Amino acid sequence: MKPKTVAAAAALLALVLGGCAVQGRAYQPEPVPPSVSMIHIYRPYHYYGSLVVPRVTCARQSVSLKPGGYYSYYTNSGPVTCSASTEATCKLKFDAKPGEQYFVREEIVPGNIVGRAHFTLVNPDAAREEIAKCHQQQPTPDSDAPR
Repeated sequence: MKPKTVAAAAALLALVLGGCAVQGRAYQPEPVPPSVSMIHIYRPYHYYGSLVVPRVTCARQSVSLKPGGYYSYYTNSGPVTCSASTEATCKLKFDAKPGEQYFVREEIVPGNIVGRAHFTLVNPDAAREEIAKCHQQQPTPDSDAPR
């Protein structure tokens, strides 16, 4: 290939991939009121699976996280179930305690036909390093719990 063609292709690829990034505000730690729990759902940027954007539901909140996105919300303490479906359904269950923060990492892993969502409840110290590279996304419009 000609050098100009390679340069043009590289510039176009950078423009297309750059346009996929989440444009919201960068993650900033927030205090948690002692009467509620805070859930952070985040998806570190990885090229693999970047076109797969399953709807993630945790408690009563839903968001379709793009690579490099996060969404945080307050919820009452008690059992929390996070789920997402592509060709298979992934679920993560945990008990939220008042005044605590929980970090749920979403990753897309290989599936039979399309990538599958996979959740991990991450230690807060490790999660803060990962989520710091993410930007805020808005919830899916039919969520019924306020932020």
